Amino acid sequence: MNTDCVKQNVILVNHVGFPPNAAKHCVIPSPPAKEFSIHQLKHTVWTQVFSGALVEGGNELEPGWVGDFSPVKDDGIYQVRCGSLKSRTFTVYAGVYDVPMRSLFNYFTWARCGDTTKNCTGPCHLDDGNLVGVGHRDFSGGYHQSSDLRKLHWGLSLGLMGLVQFGGLQKPYWDNGSIAEEVRWGCDYYQKIVRDDGGMFDSVFIPLGWGPRDYYPSDPPAPALWNNIRHQAMAAEYFKDRDAAYAAKCRQMAERVWHYMTSDKRPKGKYVATALPPLGDWANSERYVAFYDGSAQDLAHRIGAAIMLHRVTHDAALLEDAARCASQLMAFQLAESACFWEGPEGDQLATKNESLWPYYADGTIGIRLAELIVAAPQHKDAGRWRATIQRMADQMVALSLRNAWGLTPSEFLVQDAPAAPAKTKATNPEGRYPLGRVKDRATGPKERIIAYNYRPYLYNMNIMDAALFLSRAAEITGNESYRVVAQRQLDWVMGCNPFDASAIEGVGYNQPLRGLFGEFFPPTPQIPGAVSIGLLYSSFDPNLYGNCGHNEYDMPVVGNVLWVMAEQAKQQGR
Repeated sequence: MNTDCVKQNVILVNHVGFPPNAAKHCVIPSPPAKEFSIHQLKHTVWTQVFSGALVEGGNELEPGWVGDFSPVKDDGIYQVRCGSLKSRTFTVYAGVYDVPMRSLFNYFTWARCGDTTKNCTGPCHLDDGNLVGVGHRDFSGGYHQSSDLRKLHWGLSLGLMGLVQFGGLQKPYWDNGSIAEEVRWGCDYYQKIVRDDGGMFDSVFIPLGWGPRDYYPSDPPAPALWNNIRHQAMAAEYFKDRDAAYAAKCRQMAERVWHYMTSDKRPKGKYVATALPPLGDWANSERYVAFYDGSAQDLAHRIGAAIMLHRVTHDAALLEDAARCASQLMAFQLAESACFWEGPEGDQLATKNESLWPYYADGTIGIRLAELIVAAPQHKDAGRWRATIQRMADQMVALSLRNAWGLTPSEFLVQDAPAAPAKTKATNPEGRYPLGRVKDRATGPKERIIAYNYRPYLYNMNIMDAALFLSRAAEITGNESYRVVAQRQLDWVMGCNPFDASAIEGVGYNQPLRGLFGEFFPPTPQIPGAVSIGLLYSSFDPNLYGNCGHNEYDMPVVGNVLWVMAEQAKQQGR
């Protein structure tokens, strides 16, 4: 483990800064004093404006003492000081995330695939693709999802939903129609890959390169279809007052896929990949094992699709469908924690098994339930939904207090062996911690361990989902401590972490070298606004440079960070 990447003798803080009314924290790994102060730079003169006591952080993850300076709300340039230590300067300002949001938005344009000159490569994959057994079909367009050339159907939409939400929340001065153009670019591609019966064409993008790729008549994994409904419905709402005809097209596309997914046409068995690529997705058939009719993840995604489609159709049957799914989902919550079983049987949790993609975490479930309460606040089951949301949020907050960084766990699982205990700080920074015991559903009285992990593969996606969920939980319950923890997830991504590194290319400092895998040439260049999937010790290991998957860009994470920033800015009246 390359422990040299953990910073000492520094004051760590969000590299960019904070909106005035947001929670504001710093972390000092080894403070020379137990007090800290905040200084403001005005007319080239530093003036102390606040002081406070440091509080020792929890005993999990890397050690640190925490300073809370949330009362500092005036616009200005600031610095944290403790003894002889001084932080970088940062800004408090309602528009502090305006420029970062523009960079994140531009990532989508730069990552375009197809007939465009606005991306980072120029026109590419104009001959996509080969529909196996049929022949050529126009599937050009879309985006390169990550630090590769794939445009995975289940993945792009995760990022594009964040893009649409940004467009709905923000009206930046520089827009001039560029946001609508980008939203349409993503929708156009997804409309191409919907079959006449409402299903979707699948692809794993073989061969991986700059030539045409294979597509297949069979469906992609279930989340690709549920999220396509949600994405197209979001776009229909976005275009409602901008382009009524295109809004109608998006709505009709969402309805077509919805009718397919709620009919007998939807495949009932486990997703089986039509082919396996030579690198990166060998377990592609196992990534979606938690998605089947009646599973927790499938129910949550169906709820999200139904709610968004209801917003543009006002069909009451959609809300009732979502409510029925929520009732089924409630039955899967563990009595011993706020986690959910994968489904009606077995001993896997909804957010973890040995192969499940980490894109689908507890935050996803919580967001869908919160959206359902907003859509149907007077429903007879709304009290149960609210109680579940509060229980989930309380667990996230309680666990975030076990480490100095306010980080929420991203992975929960049930295991036989005890999770490695954190006897001292930093003993187990990237491993599993015990949460409690749970009775094995298969064997009855046998008890097993519920464990959690803060920084598994792809965790930046999970903590942004947690931030989005906690913001909604705060709105529903009035508990402002949820917003505090939501802001700390964004702080982590923007540099307030043990590595003093921003995960956003071109925003903040000390980004790790981007992942390069040798799958194709030329490789993905540095793209401003890209977000890496997670910061780990291995992200900064020079022995792994050139082949470090943890430094990979990923559009779903970009979309979620953009969405969180847009919501934080909206709360400031931006």
